[in-house]
Amino acid sequence: MTKKFMQSTAALLTLAVAGSVYGESRANLFHIKRNKNRNEVHYAVRYDEAACKPMGDEALYGYWLMLEKGPNVFEPIGRLERMAYGIQSQSMSGNDLLVKLKAFPDREIKVVFSKAGAGCKITPYIAINGQESVLKSISVFAEEGFIKPTVKYVDVSGTKGGAPVTERINR
Repeated sequence: MTKKFMQSTAALLTLAVAGSVYGESRANLFHIKRNKNRNEVHYAVRYDEAACKPMGDEALYGYWLMLEKGPNVFEPIGRLERMAYGIQSQSMSGNDLLVKLKAFPDREIKVVFSKAGAGCKITPYIAINGQESVLKSISVFAEEGFIKPTVKYVDVSGTKGGAPVTERINR
């Protein structure tokens, strides 16, 4: 067996076991890209499909998609990395989940849960150019510093009415 096949199989087994242990559905919502390398931090939500609502006090969580190692290599966000990519807060407001990321605390993300036929539709919203838009990704451009990187700008990308929208935020 090839190394790539074994990594892909291990990743699928990890996801299958995690799903059976927790007994909930999961939905990937958005991700953060960086200019440092191709690895991405993805954010997903655990939810009860029948009730169409998030599960638990920490329903939204992040993990690494390690594209530098392969297309299906996943890793948890490390303890130190959580200071940058962790979740600052998450709380319920009616049926919506309100989230602030440590990497982007000045913009609240509203995760809306709505019934869609027999299933559940989950959509993350954020203000882009002052208008509520569907969040797709956040791209961070930073320069390496002596102690830590310095963020130069952040691009927030999504859609509004089906059309792509992007906002650049200079730091």
